[in-house]
Amino acid sequence: MSTKQSYLIVILMELLAGNTLTSSDKSWVNTNQYFRTIKENGIELVEVWKPNLTNRGRHKERRLNQTIENIKRAENYLKSLQGTKV
Repeated sequence: MSTKQSYLIVILMELLAGNTLTSSDKSWVNTNQYFRTIKENGIELVEVWKPNLTNRGRHKERRLNQTIENIKRAENYLKSLQGTKV
């Protein structure tokens, strides 16, 4: 991760790249707080409960809802976080 990129920017870039993320994917941060911020900014995430591999618990896997409008919203939010023109 570049020192000029926030955790939120990195997570949003990965979602825009089509990756599915869980709260434990990034060892350097609890991503749950960033998923909430992303959703509060009008970006829809598809969230699916999955069983844990190491215990009887479960976790959410999240990915960006791949509608044109939602992708544009996510791209605009990313640009605003990066300080570029929307």
